[in-house]
Amino acid sequence: MDAVRCSVEYLSEFGDCQSHSVRIVQDGTSLFLTSGDRDVLIFNVQERRVTASGYLFSFLCSTKRLSSMLTLIHVVFQTVMQFDASVINLALSDDKHRLYALCLNGGLYCTLIPPQISSSSVLVNKSSDGVLYTVPDDSIVLKNASLQAFTVVEKILVTLSIHKSVWSFDLYEEPGSRPLHKLACFQVVTLNTCCLSKTEKDKSVSSPPVLTCIYPEGSTSVSTHKSDLLPYLEPHLFRLLFGVDASLVNSPVILCGLPDGRICCFPLFVPTLAGPRGEQRSPVRVLQSLEQPVVFIGTCISGEHGPQCLVAVGQRGKLLMVKSKQTSLEGKKADYSFNEHTVRGPVLCACVDDKWLYYSSLNDLHALQLTTASSSSEATGTESQLQALTSDSLGVCRVIALAGPYTNSTGSVQLLAVSLSGRLLCVNLPQGSENGNVPRLPSSLAGQRVKDLLASIANIWERAESLKHKLQEKNESLKRLNQVINVCSLLLDNHGNEKACDVGTKLPISCRGVARWSSLLQRDSLTLTCVLENSSGCTLEHGWTLCIQVHPLSKGPNMEDSSRTYSFPFKKLDSGQKLDVTIPLESTGGLSLPVKVYCSLAFSLSALFSPEASSPGVSQLLTEMGSISAPLSTLTVDWLDALRLEGSFSHGNIRHNTVTNGIQAFLHSRGVLTKDSDTTTKSGPITVMVRVSSELLKTKLHLSATRSPETCVSVLNWLVSPEAIGQPSVQSPVICAYSPDGCSVKLLVKEVTLGDFCSDGPLEVLEIRVESTSVAAVCGLHHAILRRLQVLLRDSALKCGHIKQLKAQSLFEAVRHVESLFKDLQDAQNQAALGGTMKMKKNSEILFRIFLQLRANPLVIL
Repeated sequence: MDAVRCSVEYLSEFGDCQSHSVRIVQDGTSLFLTSGDRDVLIFNVQERRVTASGYLFSFLCSTKRLSSMLTLIHVVFQTVMQFDASVINLALSDDKHRLYALCLNGGLYCTLIPPQISSSSVLVNKSSDGVLYTVPDDSIVLKNASLQAFTVVEKILVTLSIHKSVWSFDLYEEPGSRPLHKLACFQVVTLNTCCLSKTEKDKSVSSPPVLTCIYPEGSTSVSTHKSDLLPYLEPHLFRLLFGVDASLVNSPVILCGLPDGRICCFPLFVPTLAGPRGEQRSPVRVLQSLEQPVVFIGTCISGEHGPQCLVAVGQRGKLLMVKSKQTSLEGKKADYSFNEHTVRGPVLCACVDDKWLYYSSLNDLHALQLTTASSSSEATGTESQLQALTSDSLGVCRVIALAGPYTNSTGSVQLLAVSLSGRLLCVNLPQGSENGNVPRLPSSLAGQRVKDLLASIANIWERAESLKHKLQEKNESLKRLNQVINVCSLLLDNHGNEKACDVGTKLPISCRGVARWSSLLQRDSLTLTCVLENSSGCTLEHGWTLCIQVHPLSKGPNMEDSSRTYSFPFKKLDSGQKLDVTIPLESTGGLSLPVKVYCSLAFSLSALFSPEASSPGVSQLLTEMGSISAPLSTLTVDWLDALRLEGSFSHGNIRHNTVTNGIQAFLHSRGVLTKDSDTTTKSGPITVMVRVSSELLKTKLHLSATRSPETCVSVLNWLVSPEAIGQPSVQSPVICAYSPDGCSVKLLVKEVTLGDFCSDGPLEVLEIRVESTSVAAVCGLHHAILRRLQVLLRDSALKCGHIKQLKAQSLFEAVRHVESLFKDLQDAQNQAALGGTMKMKKNSEILFRIFLQLRANPLVIL
């Protein structure tokens, strides 16, 4: 079998379909297509897209490489008509303005074809891909669940149905008004070998009946419409086959190929004759039987007065050719001859042009020259003799529906085909030569042609792989960016929620810090260990960096720019994992407390692209833009965090005078103290205290202890180790420790009763006392205690049963005491204005005395 040089054009794709469910109707450049679902697709066949050689089409389909190449370009159908049920058959009206559709629900629809369809009959939905028309229920012109096929001829609707093993041909006037007016009804009994009752209807779905109308040469329809769209026969053969009456009135003849193989025919306009007993005689007669389901009926081989041959093709490969002949072997006039041949089956679909029969056997698309078959039959001079014919392979596989053929402006014959995978194809055949043979490539050029096409396909494949790789890179970058946005959204939602951090509520992504003393090379230093915990469902990928900024709240004389930032990039932090980092709190100018620690997560935008990314321009642009930063938490490290309890370190490692005194730094910055001032007292330890309502602390800290010593120990544990609630590290209400500058410090918590403070009776308060010889330590610890009480009161609302009624006398005494101290402070300010070293020292002593008096007898925090 020779291969014909042809090309295949991929027009569109609409999904997988079954061979028995596809129907295709062509009218000029318009194509109506259904794959067995609810949609009828209207397409313009003048569109052209990617072309592949017919030599390679079967190879490409089998290797599935064509799918990747052809789907780079996709053509969308112009119009979609949607019905209520699956469409199983289609036909056009004579004026080509209406479409008939037989649906699986037994309804025969008649609707106008877009765009001439009126807005009142359908619902229109326009989109960028095309127009969707929904066909309403009132378009049904006939409802019959047993309908099998139909056609429209000369404004007459011909239907074929089956009921109780009887085929029924019903003729109706074309629906100009409803209900339909039935003109006639003819019946044919089914054969026992093919009983198609209602219950066995599903068995015949794969081989539905075929209805075709054959026109006589010279009829009005043939002269009005294009002759290649309507099958017709020359007058001589038409008269011999269908009778003189049909020929005289130019009546079209309905031919029906039944699933049992019989080819029935009856004229459309010839009056029905009566039988000898007066009964109505059926005009239906059996022309021939193929003894296999009929797939196609048509006409071909043009002569002087039109086509000279009637062609019928069976499902299993039987080919029937009916021709008129002038003389027989005996020299007598003959009517017509039946010539039967066989082709390679099974035949799924077929179509004919002037001299060629094109049919599909699923494995290949074949072209058979009918003039050769006709001449071989005439040479043998026999009838009904099976002769095997050899066809040409077109190299296109898996074709289940054909339309055409027709000749384009360049003279090339074109076939419209639908493949089993749901692709609409256009098969282009070159114009035949004078002797009727289709040109073929020389064998010497065929191999080179295949090599060139394979090389082109390889180039397209490489380009597709490159585009696929770039698309994957962009998808990965978008995934990373989406992950970054999700993480930032989580962080911003929890930003500023210090209450949640302090009371221990677990955040999706959190950063906690603990201050610890460490010793390296016999040198003690205060460090901060930060723990980044990811409790969210997101994964912190490569590109994230933990940033920690340390900012002292008070600056010494040698600490001009003491803020520092530490960055810790990490590769990956999955959900549930933690990251521990440790930073020093002491700078080159010494340790200054308290300090603010700002924790944040930063993402470098350049990490969105991999190092081998194929878009360096975009990567460089993102690198110049910087990074995205989102805050995590804000921590404060004060003197309480920096205390070293006795027993937790070696006394030999205590480093004295290693930090600048807090008070000295504060007053020196304002010019009050000289650089020779000393912050330690020689008269004895300094004592400051803070008084807080016992009821207030029990409520805020959720303490369940009822005994006074237990409450004092719990409060002291909260001050020294606020994150170790429930796991006390202190067992006594008095602790001795060392401050960061090496001075000894004593912290004491005891419960006292104030009898003359409230009018309601004695008031139980907790007295928090700090004792030390270091002024810096006393001031720093006092500030730290007040800060923690302030945060505790700010973050939770106090629920008190009633407001304490204070005695007026106690308030008056407190006010007088504060007024006297305020007068002393004003006097010190006036003396400081006069200047002088001696006066400066005296003012310092006055300020220090005021400081101690204010803290020696403080007000009670209620």
